[in-house]
Amino acid sequence: MKTGTFNISYLSLILYSAILIIPIIIFYYLKIKKIKTLFISIIRMLIQLTFVALYLEYIFEIESLIVNILWIFVMIIVANSSILNQSGLKIRKLFFYTIWAFLISIIFVFIPLLIVFDPKVLISPRYMIPLAGMILGNILRVNIISLERFYNALRNREEEFIYYIYLGASKWEALKPFLSESVGSAISPQIAMISTMGLVSLPGLMTGQILGGTSPVIAIKYQVMIMIAIFTTAVISTFIGIIFSVYGTLDRFLRLKKEVFK
Repeated sequence: MKTGTFNISYLSLILYSAILIIPIIIFYYLKIKKIKTLFISIIRMLIQLTFVALYLEYIFEIESLIVNILWIFVMIIVANSSILNQSGLKIRKLFFYTIWAFLISIIFVFIPLLIVFDPKVLISPRYMIPLAGMILGNILRVNIISLERFYNALRNREEEFIYYIYLGASKWEALKPFLSESVGSAISPQIAMISTMGLVSLPGLMTGQILGGTSPVIAIKYQVMIMIAIFTTAVISTFIGIIFSVYGTLDRFLRLKKEVFK
């Protein structure tokens, strides 16, 4: 049997894209004002993926560790900005507080990968960049949910937080119930996804490898590894992200700074 990924023609891709008319009709019927946003997002996706494809073709050839790290750093910057924006927080106010959550979590997850890969393999752009991309891409939603729920709860129940302080609790003791609720809510879908993987869904990494001709057994090993990495990064980044953000959202009187919210 011939192996390898089947090439999709540009015409076929354009014709297949016509199915987007279905969600557009639904948006129009329900008066959901997202049609313009959808088109902008698709155009951005096309431009970004084209740029990435051209860039990856280049860095796959030079195999520079410094270039790999710089590219991952750019990915972290974009991810951090997107998460803050979608969470209803001002990027310029909190960017340098929350970015550390992603830098720390990526380092914590990548170092143990040396158990799995030879160092020369791990620093190869063909492994390093796709792995980092899958991890960061899968923790976006988790971090958006955790930050959004944490600050929504804190804004709506600020008196409860202050009451804990008046009772003698430290700042972090008073914040712990809000932190627990937000991280727990954000991580629950991740746990559900792990528990149904293979039965309800066939994950992207495994599917891609199988389509590329890799043995399903090898593909499963990679998928298990990446899911552990994604979940660990999600928990670390949501926990640290909220903690670091607090330094930029509470004043010295432990009151929320209104100017940090959009």
